[in-house]
Amino acid sequence: MSGTTIAPDRMMFGAPASLTVDGEEAGATFTAPSVSIEYTTNADKTTPQGARSKIKGMLFVKTAVCKVKFRVNEWASTKLGWVMPGSTATSSESVGVPGAGASGGTLATTLAANPALGATTLDLTSVTTVAVGDFVRVGPAGVAATEANSEIVRIVVKGTAGGTDTIIENSAGGGMLHDFTTADEVKTVIGTILAAPCVAGATNVKVDVVAGLAPAEVVRIGGAGRYETRVLTAVGTALVGGTGLTFAIPLTRDHGLDAWVVKVSGLSQVTIQPVAGRMPLSAHHDVVLTGVDLAGNPLIVELDDAISLVNQDIAFSDDDWAGFAVELEAYGDPLQPTLLPWRIKYSA
Repeated sequence: MSGTTIAPDRMMFGAPASLTVDGEEAGATFTAPSVSIEYTTNADKTTPQGARSKIKGMLFVKTAVCKVKFRVNEWASTKLGWVMPGSTATSSESVGVPGAGASGGTLATTLAANPALGATTLDLTSVTTVAVGDFVRVGPAGVAATEANSEIVRIVVKGTAGGTDTIIENSAGGGMLHDFTTADEVKTVIGTILAAPCVAGATNVKVDVVAGLAPAEVVRIGGAGRYETRVLTAVGTALVGGTGLTFAIPLTRDHGLDAWVVKVSGLSQVTIQPVAGRMPLSAHHDVVLTGVDLAGNPLIVELDDAISLVNQDIAFSDDDWAGFAVELEAYGDPLQPTLLPWRIKYSA
């Protein structure tokens, strides 16, 4: 009996892999993602009357359910929402607090023109009190500032009134991260920069300026997408040799020299509230898992309208892994019962 030879480069492996849910990377996981396919058939294999066939029963596939399983060890409100179907999320305010800038005055003006998304220059109706190094909050006038409608940028080059030559940058060194329009408000907010790098685990940071900061107030440390908010327990002196800013909860990230430290209105918190009942469309997610074999050929698994209904055990412990299990199962359209809501693509 002859056998089949399988070339080593045709062996399938699950790594490296990319896993996205609604287009967002799932991030680091501490177990490899896996795919399971579960079939349900007619158990009795119905035999039609009077039929002659070597196959004594007719086999029907009633359902073929595809699931993607993984464990997440990076906490995020979006990821928690994956395992709480139908939940809603609301954000608390954590925005810059108006105050004197580097110029000693408070800039309260408006945009004279609509800046494009990603713009690194602003057209301000007035630059009377603005100076290089000032932190300014841009947002709609006449409404409460929130993280969703406002953005903090820093003045790099002071321009002229009405001119598009006031150069700004965001906390990551790029341009505007939100979309604004003409007549939106621009206000100086209290902020400074790190006078020395700090590492994860630190409870004290050195800053260039401590003016405008006091114990029990909240600061936001770091750049866009990776900042941390902390309640100050002590405010000391400025610069590298000073006593800096102290807080009780250690930092979880490293932050480099000149990273932003901005006074904000409160701790940034997201409240996730699950609900019982019929699942809304927003509870369903589109999942794409991409892996490669040893020859670099991609294997892609796509799930449409998937929901995770796995019971969760989240441990608050110094000894156990933090995180939660995600098991996203694709659900089909009941009006098209034979059209399965998942696909597997392989390119040799």
